[in-house]
Amino acid sequence: MFDAANPPRILYVDDEPFVLNAFRRIVRLSGFEPVTVSSPEEALAWLAAHPGEVEVVCSDYRMPGMTGLEMLSQVPALAPGALRILITAHHDFEVAVDAFQVGIYRLIPKPWKRELLIGTLTEAVQSVRLARENERLHRLVEKHAAELAELNGSLDRKLAQRTEQVIGSLITCLDYRDEETMAHSKRVSLFTRRIAESMGIDDPDLTDIEWGAMLHDVGKIGVPDRILLKPGRLTPEEWVIMRRHANIGYHMLAKIDFLAKAARVVGDHHERWDGSGYPKGVVGEDIYLGARIFAVADTFDAITSDRPYRKAQSDEAARQEIVRVSGTQLDPRCVAAFLNIDESHWQLIREEARAWAAAQTTTEDAQPVAKSDYLVAI
Repeated sequence: MFDAANPPRILYVDDEPFVLNAFRRIVRLSGFEPVTVSSPEEALAWLAAHPGEVEVVCSDYRMPGMTGLEMLSQVPALAPGALRILITAHHDFEVAVDAFQVGIYRLIPKPWKRELLIGTLTEAVQSVRLARENERLHRLVEKHAAELAELNGSLDRKLAQRTEQVIGSLITCLDYRDEETMAHSKRVSLFTRRIAESMGIDDPDLTDIEWGAMLHDVGKIGVPDRILLKPGRLTPEEWVIMRRHANIGYHMLAKIDFLAKAARVVGDHHERWDGSGYPKGVVGEDIYLGARIFAVADTFDAITSDRPYRKAQSDEAARQEIVRVSGTQLDPRCVAAFLNIDESHWQLIREEARAWAAAQTTTEDAQPVAKSDYLVAI
């Protein structure tokens, strides 16, 4: 029944030598390894000297000095996981209650019958070994889970780095056409993230919205230079082409799994709360929330940044204008979140964006093409 190379070790305590001899003979023939001692004190000393070496502890109840039940109550501290069996000729209710209160596995009447004794010992050993195997597997699962978590963390870090590289590369493509695009994109993405945080938005939605804000103008890659870089006003036909950049950007990113939600910001970033925006002319909450938040951030950045046709205005002037267009161009809830943010945050974000853009510059000789004065306001 049990592996001969790994027989279950059973400790038995009884003050009657002939009972100990009978126990040794019977359990050894059944594949167990018996250890017998003649007193509770000797049993406790043996357990202390052999930690973890026994699977079941059996004890007679009536013995001089310490009872078997008193001895068995001390076993868990010396042999954790070992099951305890009490063998007694006294079948009174009080002994049974006391035994189960201290967690005794089974009671066996004395004199015991061979079949009952071996059957009970076999069940006890199987239970102990199953519990130990479950514990081993649990530790193994925890170890593998920790290793998997570390692996996933490493993969997440690599994915984040590659995502930053992809986004940076896309922004760099635009930066060669507009020297301010990179700093503006980073700035407005951080503005957008801060407003989203103020609205209680958490990751992963928070990062998706930030990425969408960062890439809001990526669709301009698909706008012909004759229109994108035109020095004068656009004709109505050219405006139709220019306005396609939101859809172009959306379709560019929607096919990339980890940018699919960011694409919704790009696709809706020129929509207005009152439905007067483009390309779909959707109204209110039909506009993706990330795009509504972006619209507030972009308005704030446009007013507080230098333009060829005007100087940057103050943050307070921008706040007043944002309040004025709340409910028409902008979502009032997003405006309220913006207004709740301490004004000191905006300058810190501008400095962070400026440092980030400088760090992304990799080719000093490549000079961006300046865009027209008119195009800056698009």
